[in-house]
Amino acid sequence: MNINVSDFRQAVSNVRLSKFAFDELLSARELLASESQGARFDSKAAYINSLQSSVLSKELDRIRTMIDHECHVLILDGFKVEKLETFKSLIWTFASLLGVPMVQNHLGHKVIEVFDRGGQRIEEGARYHQTRQGAYVHNDGVSDPLPIDYLILACGQQALLGGESILIDASAVYAELMAFPEILEELKCNFFFENRGMSDEEQLFKAPILSFSNEGIPLIRYFRVYIESAHIKAGVPLTLAQCQALDFLDTVLDQSSVQQRVLLEPGQVLISADNKFLHTRTHFIDRHAPRCVIDDAESLSDLNRYMLRVWLRKQ
Repeated sequence: MNINVSDFRQAVSNVRLSKFAFDELLSARELLASESQGARFDSKAAYINSLQSSVLSKELDRIRTMIDHECHVLILDGFKVEKLETFKSLIWTFASLLGVPMVQNHLGHKVIEVFDRGGQRIEEGARYHQTRQGAYVHNDGVSDPLPIDYLILACGQQALLGGESILIDASAVYAELMAFPEILEELKCNFFFENRGMSDEEQLFKAPILSFSNEGIPLIRYFRVYIESAHIKAGVPLTLAQCQALDFLDTVLDQSSVQQRVLLEPGQVLISADNKFLHTRTHFIDRHAPRCVIDDAESLSDLNRYMLRVWLRKQ
């Protein structure tokens, strides 16, 4: 396989639904809201009639094609609204039409609010989305034995300072590591992973960090803190060879040659092929003190850094 790192350094594509498609999305949201009164907003998926919503259906197909075959990440513009409740319902409607939403925690939630709660750190057992920490390159499907097809990260509000998204295509990482075949072989072997936050009962499972699709595209599963924690819980310390492989991988991930940086603006939605793409963020500082609960009636402009995250599998 002949891969050039520069092939994966193209600018992240920005796209926008047409006015006709967005109007059809709003109609789908209104229908969903009328059928879901009294229930949590992500308890029922949206649906459309492809004949009645032909424009939206075609543009959703186009987005899937772009992510699957043309680029592994894009940014969708045009979702800026005033109220948090509206933002949640709009993102949920779009996401549940793009793919099949996955449960993301032991409570059965399919949409996760990403903001700093001011509590534990990742090293103390917190999940990434509950902190303001950065610098941990990962993909989101690391806690689930089955891969995620699409990661949705929608920006409701920016931080006062920081919170920049760092995006890394797994193919660019593989191209850099081809010079170290013994490291690649180690990363293709099984490591322990944990289902942190996914169920009340803690479970460990084994999977390789690096694998390949049927088409030969590099696939990756990585979050070093979670891997180290899982090996400790399994009572199977990482070997010297495994530690060396992780050090090599981290060093590659830290290189500007494989990174793209994006500061998501309110109303922008990042969509990536999760098992083909890694991401992280820089540390951030918020405008206000952190809190654990945010009321849906609040204005997004009054919040600290606030994102919504959805995991999707293909329909």
